[in-house]
Amino acid sequence: MALDNGINFFDTATGYGSGRSEELLGAALKSYTGAAVQPIVVSKYAASLTGNNDEDFSAPNLVKNVEASLSRLQIECLGAMLLHNPPDDFDFEKFDTAPFEKLVKEGKILAYGVSCRTQKGVANVTANGFGSVIEAVYNPLDRRYAIYFANPLFSDKYTFISRVPLASGFISPRTLSEDRVFPANDIRTNFNQEQVDWVTGAVRKLAFLQELEGGITVSALRFQLSNPYNTLTIPGMKNTQQVKDAILAMHLGPLPDTVLHGIEAAVPEVFYKWK
Repeated sequence: MALDNGINFFDTATGYGSGRSEELLGAALKSYTGAAVQPIVVSKYAASLTGNNDEDFSAPNLVKNVEASLSRLQIECLGAMLLHNPPDDFDFEKFDTAPFEKLVKEGKILAYGVSCRTQKGVANVTANGFGSVIEAVYNPLDRRYAIYFANPLFSDKYTFISRVPLASGFISPRTLSEDRVFPANDIRTNFNQEQVDWVTGAVRKLAFLQELEGGITVSALRFQLSNPYNTLTIPGMKNTQQVKDAILAMHLGPLPDTVLHGIEAAVPEVFYKWK
């Protein structure tokens, strides 16, 4: 359904289910028999393939992860391989890019970059000019990433990937009508209560988005399309309805300026404790 409707960019990681996400995506892409569409797959690496949870961004681990990702995905080249959430103060100045450049020359990756934990991480990457792809949080409740989009110092160098477009699933009709409760194995149980309360209150201040076609979820995805400098966005798609929401957002296109101004008036650029 996604490929048939113009969605051809897919983001995954070696750490998602210890490679299981890549296997499932690879099988799905391999089985696709529709019109000729060239999918672009970006993956991320951090953990060693030895089975431990230690971060290992070394050259040997990079090569091993690229080879393993290509095998699981059943493709010959990744759109990009990203460092997966390195520390915000990661020392990129001393980080050797030669192994990445070698993989580019070999045709195994088209580009490389970083999936950043926070906006401090983005600032660190751009200050050191590492790679050509940056992935970071951008949504109606955290709009800080946009300062890089239109700045030619960065927009001429980087492809921007916006993650968490639905604020970890909080931008949802459910949040408008009920307090969210998550199972013990859900990462959102790690959010402190003040953060949950702020996000919940902020979403409810955006209730006017529910009145638009597709509701608040589709409207949040349209928000991504409203900044012409935002290159890509990666909403999670776990079921058919979520794919349909993304397709509808694509068809509807950017939000009207009046709605964008309404978002800015309703909620601050970001929760004060995230600054």
